[in-house]
Amino acid sequence: MALHGICYEPDSPVRSLAVICDPFAEEKKCAQRILAETARQLTGIGIAALHFDYRGTGDSAGRFVDFGPTQWRQDIQAAIKFGLAEFPTTSVGLLGLRLGGSLAAQIGEQNSDVDWLVLWEPIVDGQRFVRNNLRRSLIKAMLTQGHEFSAQQVTEKHQAELIDLDGYQISTDARDELAQIDLAGAKGFGGPVLVVNIAPRSRVGNEMQTIADSYTMGKAQAIVLEPFWNRIGLINSQPLLRMTQQWLQQTVKSE
Repeated sequence: MALHGICYEPDSPVRSLAVICDPFAEEKKCAQRILAETARQLTGIGIAALHFDYRGTGDSAGRFVDFGPTQWRQDIQAAIKFGLAEFPTTSVGLLGLRLGGSLAAQIGEQNSDVDWLVLWEPIVDGQRFVRNNLRRSLIKAMLTQGHEFSAQQVTEKHQAELIDLDGYQISTDARDELAQIDLAGAKGFGGPVLVVNIAPRSRVGNEMQTIADSYTMGKAQAIVLEPFWNRIGLINSQPLLRMTQQWLQQTVKSE
């Protein structure tokens, strides 16, 4: 299946390739501008960037409802393969936001071609992620339906073959796959990993620190920034981009 993507190439020699892994559904829409800005700025430190759409999202082929994490992991693998064909002598890393960070972490355990990981506020507990999204859909139904609201009807919809999650229809299989995401435990990936805690305070939370500590070369850093994946409008992402660029410059060596 055809995937749409944009490859950003630096004017200087390419020191590495970053495959950018999008977050889920509405979060992807809100984060699109900042992720595109990230790809452009990475070229300034000699890192090419491939920003693509999973199947069923953006400009890629297919319907969103027909796919889920299994297919999106396959798409990341395909993007890595494509990137290595374009830049065969370079290292490759994955930069993922939220669900994209979780999928990137999973691919890091499977694909020996991946040399480094940048995980921006990854989803650690898939069950909690699904539960929070279902709760939001319940609150949305309460606000929009008024006196006609029925908690039982909404619950029945959540148990149907297709359910609403974050305003998007997904299959129960896809929902169950999302719920199975669990980044806890020791990791086999041996390359450098940056885990970024994006929050209102400048201290790394326990959850993100635990994820970083589960890698042999993991590092956790905190950045004070609004959760831009839940916001519409302009947000200054430069502190996050500068932090990421500095880590990559210090960590990723030219081939």
